[in-house]
Amino acid sequence: MHPSDKLCRPTTVAIVRKNIKGVPHILMQTRWKPKEDPVYSGTLELPSGHIYSYEDVHTALKREVFEETGLRIKVIEPNARTKNFTLRDDNAFGFKPFCATQQLKNGLPWIGFVFLCEVEDGEFVSQESETKDQKWIPENEIKEMIKDTPEKIFTFHLPPLEFYFQEK
Repeated sequence: MHPSDKLCRPTTVAIVRKNIKGVPHILMQTRWKPKEDPVYSGTLELPSGHIYSYEDVHTALKREVFEETGLRIKVIEPNARTKNFTLRDDNAFGFKPFCATQQLKNGLPWIGFVFLCEVEDGEFVSQESETKDQKWIPENEIKEMIKDTPEKIFTFHLPPLEFYFQEK
């Protein structure tokens, strides 16, 4: 098999932040794919998902957060993007994510472009086919989990959370 037969799976990842009574929180949810991904089902994860072939990274980020949580993104950081270059039958632009993450899983390299986000106020609407139990968790609790019980968090999301806490 040629290496290109197993191409990378590009994804978006949202670290959604909110202050609740002056305490910083991050939106986490339970990964729930018992048939597709039994190893990680039941772990906590950030809202994330694959980028479709027709989507730009920011559109995919907004779609995935809405599909998984029912919430709409109002702020994406960093907000750094070049103009679109459309010269032939394609369109290209540059963007800067907060960070990137990679996981080798099931023989495929997953690459995640991570952004810091804020969402509009609203109620959670779970997408039970992939995720459930969305909740705002205080940042200090997540930091402790990374240190003491990292196995409770989806491995792909540990590096961006570590970067996030290093920068705070």
